Amino acid sequence: MKKAKKIFAWLHLWVGLTVGLIFSIAAATGAILVFEDELDPLLYPSLYYAQSNNDAYQLPLSIDSLYNLALQYAKGAAINSLVIREKTNHQEAVFFQTRGDRLTRHLFSINPYTGKLQQDIKGKQHLFTFSEELHRQLLMGKTGKVITGICCLSYLVILITGLFLWWPKNSKILRQRLKIKWDAKFKRVNWDLHAVAGFYSLPILFLIAFTGLTWSYKWFNNGIFFIFDGKGPQKELIHSGENKSQQKGSLEQMYSQTQRLLPYSSDVTLYFPEDAINLVRVSKEQHHASIANVVDQLFFDRNTGELVKKELYATRSKGMKVRRLIFPIHTGSLYGLPTKLLAFLSCLIGSSLPITGFIIWLKRKNKKKNSKIKKQVHNHYEIVN
Repeated sequence: MKKAKKIFAWLHLWVGLTVGLIFSIAAATGAILVFEDELDPLLYPSLYYAQSNNDAYQLPLSIDSLYNLALQYAKGAAINSLVIREKTNHQEAVFFQTRGDRLTRHLFSINPYTGKLQQDIKGKQHLFTFSEELHRQLLMGKTGKVITGICCLSYLVILITGLFLWWPKNSKILRQRLKIKWDAKFKRVNWDLHAVAGFYSLPILFLIAFTGLTWSYKWFNNGIFFIFDGKGPQKELIHSGENKSQQKGSLEQMYSQTQRLLPYSSDVTLYFPEDAINLVRVSKEQHHASIANVVDQLFFDRNTGELVKKELYATRSKGMKVRRLIFPIHTGSLYGLPTKLLAFLSCLIGSSLPITGFIIWLKRKNKKKNSKIKKQVHNHYEIVN
């Protein structure tokens, strides 16, 4: 048992010192991203709401007209997606994103009544896009993705070894390890912030780190489908018809058909083709569902506007349904505000654990160093005397 504890302590210390800074960054940016849906409209209202329209009887422009205006505003960049927001008491702006690197792509909105550009910012100027890139790739592209993947695996080791080291020998020690002694000296408070706060946040942090492996490792993502479907993820190739003319299918008709087939209230997102499969993917999330990320998708031929395929959540395989749960579990949005608060607090604690752990190690190191110096001085006086 002592040998195992020694090994676990060594792993906890040195793996923690190696990836601690990276995990602090990942946890801090994760805390920021938890409330993206709530904070983004407050920080960037022009991306969401149309500026006041004096003519109460003016009808909005067609989606096709707005798309053509977006191509002009994008100045040669391809349009990746557009979002037509759910109807509320406000006048909603239509939101567009250009294709390309997330930090350099443009995020902009158009007033659907006047056709005027309301706001145009790059991804690196947008708090949540910047935070997500820092969270996922450390702003280092593929290299950063590899590093965060290793960090994710390493953090699971830190959490498991940390629980082993925390585990009390008796009920008296258990009581001490379940509460922070705020009136104690700094050394004890720091230790409690590491051990006690770490214990309470451990289940959530473990889920966050474990689900994070989905984006880091293909084998982990595929494993979800093998476990629940008995086979890997299936990609069905869908081909659109040839378009000998330059005519494109009507986006307005695609939107109308989507609203007819999926009549519940929600934002509608259109993703535009970027390869030979010339299809427009229309996505709509069921906000009335008991869990988050329940999404229905329709695929339309970009050339003719005809519906090619329906991918309704209700008809998806078990593997795909579980895979869709990964994101809301990772972000804390699974059951709305309660789980978001849990994820937010756990991420804040998680970002502090490498700091409190480093302080514990530093103080022990200095204590050993001072003890060694005192011993050398004591031996020196013994020789002299």
